[in-house]
Amino acid sequence: MNSLATWIIAGVLISAAGEAGDAIKKDKASLQGTWKVVESISKGEKVPADDLKELYLIFRDDAILIREGGKTAENFSFRLDPTKKIKEIDVTLKVGPQKNRIDRGIYEIDGDKLRICIQANKDAARPNEFLSRPNSELWLVVLQRSKE
Repeated sequence: MNSLATWIIAGVLISAAGEAGDAIKKDKASLQGTWKVVESISKGEKVPADDLKELYLIFRDDAILIREGGKTAENFSFRLDPTKKIKEIDVTLKVGPQKNRIDRGIYEIDGDKLRICIQANKDAARPNEFLSRPNSELWLVVLQRSKE
């Protein structure tokens, strides 16, 4: 391969990497702030609305904090890949006996609405739809941007 072709290919690769980095920055910025959990379905079972009353996720830099009952704890870190057909999120547990476990998921930001579907089974495939079926290890959460 001649040097001109090498430079052209390198330029295309650098441009694609720059676009991916821009997409990550954009989505990461869109997530920042406080989100109220309005619906949660785990293993096909809908979580009762009373259990969600005071439940919020707070995205701060690369961290996800959980606020419940007035207490806030940094439980997760996250990494995004918005370049996939269905945008991907990896969530890493930062506390407890399963510390450093990485759960794979998908996400969708639609204005002030956010949907995340997480696969908690490390041996199962990443979800490819926003659905939690019975007997699965899928967790679907729907959030609304909070004014707090």
